[in-house]
Amino acid sequence: MRTALSLVAVLAGCGGTTPETTPDIDAPVGDAPAAPSDGEASPVTSPIKYIVVIVKENHSFDNYFTGFPGAESSKTAKLHDGTTITRPKAPDGALKGDMSHSHTSAVKDYDNGKMDGFDTIVSDQPHRPLYYYAESQIPNYWAYARSFALFDHFFSTLAGPSSPGHFAVITGQTPHYGNPDCSDGTDDCGHGCVDPTPALFVPTYNHKTGKTSTAPACFKVPSVIDHLPAGMTWRTYAGGTAPNSSNTAFNLVDSVGGNATVRKDHFRSYAQLHADLTSGNQANFTHIDVSSAPNGASEHPPAAPCEGENFTVNIINEIMQGPHWNETAIIVTWDDFGGWYDHVKPTVEMLTNGTFFNSGFRIPALVISPYAVTGVVKTHTEHASVPKLVEELWGLPMMSATDPNARDGSAGSMMGAFDFTQAPKPPLVLQTRTCPQ
Repeated sequence: MRTALSLVAVLAGCGGTTPETTPDIDAPVGDAPAAPSDGEASPVTSPIKYIVVIVKENHSFDNYFTGFPGAESSKTAKLHDGTTITRPKAPDGALKGDMSHSHTSAVKDYDNGKMDGFDTIVSDQPHRPLYYYAESQIPNYWAYARSFALFDHFFSTLAGPSSPGHFAVITGQTPHYGNPDCSDGTDDCGHGCVDPTPALFVPTYNHKTGKTSTAPACFKVPSVIDHLPAGMTWRTYAGGTAPNSSNTAFNLVDSVGGNATVRKDHFRSYAQLHADLTSGNQANFTHIDVSSAPNGASEHPPAAPCEGENFTVNIINEIMQGPHWNETAIIVTWDDFGGWYDHVKPTVEMLTNGTFFNSGFRIPALVISPYAVTGVVKTHTEHASVPKLVEELWGLPMMSATDPNARDGSAGSMMGAFDFTQAPKPPLVLQTRTCPQ
């Protein structure tokens, strides 16, 4: 039986259907998940008993890891007029503005595989999307990449903005190609499937035909939570008063009948995250959605990445200094490309009407663990590879076995990031930095 966590979207909460059918927000959601009982994890075959998924915001691989030893990157960029330029280094402080990273802009950037449309997106600063951040600007991310595993062919499952990426790291699929919005065009009008006025909608697409439509921001699809072994605990952390933050990837709100115990045990705030980690109260599966993190901690442009890197480092330091480090795997990735340039052409899947949604551009992905290999992993992977990794590490069924739209069965495996025969690596506790104003 699917738990209420089957209903994950960036704003999920009540029953729905896949985009191929008429949305039904009154569909039953099944039983609410049982409250966790920390420390009762079932034995699994790998040494990894704890998995932490940290999803940051809006950066491509070339934007963060240009010049990283052994990784495929490019210091030059193609422009739409056919010329090639040396890519400029990003400023140390905040940018002049954000870049469009909608599905429409991603298709324009892709330009039928020529990868030369990036300079057409920002009219006043056409070279801004071509910026890269040097190692000196994100030294701790580079330190993790030098000491653990960095994927240089990890792609966003969908060519588009934030919400699809947050969805895919838990469900292995992206039934929608844009962020939820309100019927009157304003943002953040409500949470999940509560019936706000105006109503919340999300743009959806048909996986075969490419036909687009809109639907309530609620989907009834399998999630990796559904198949966790008996006794394994899980939690998701986000900003605001969890689980009611509008940006949290899991949001029960209306689906569990006001079950306060479920909310308290599974949906928590950033403050609770740090309290849990410092006390060693770490769930077996921990999902950290930083899209609503304060003070630029999400790394969403126009913010500089420094505050966001510090936010990540604090979390990882607490895990490494806790009692579960020797049994933990941390996956750090980003939800979308953010409009930033990347030179590697993704493998796109053309639909019957000639459009494509999968896949998007390369984004960084780090695997940090005592059993992580050192160096660059070349395996072609994507957002859907994250739940696949959970399934492979813990011997779980694939979601694609019950939902043909789930991509975990076909996505590349991240298991190449591990060597379980090596001596466990010690913690790499890093110092946060004073950020430029």
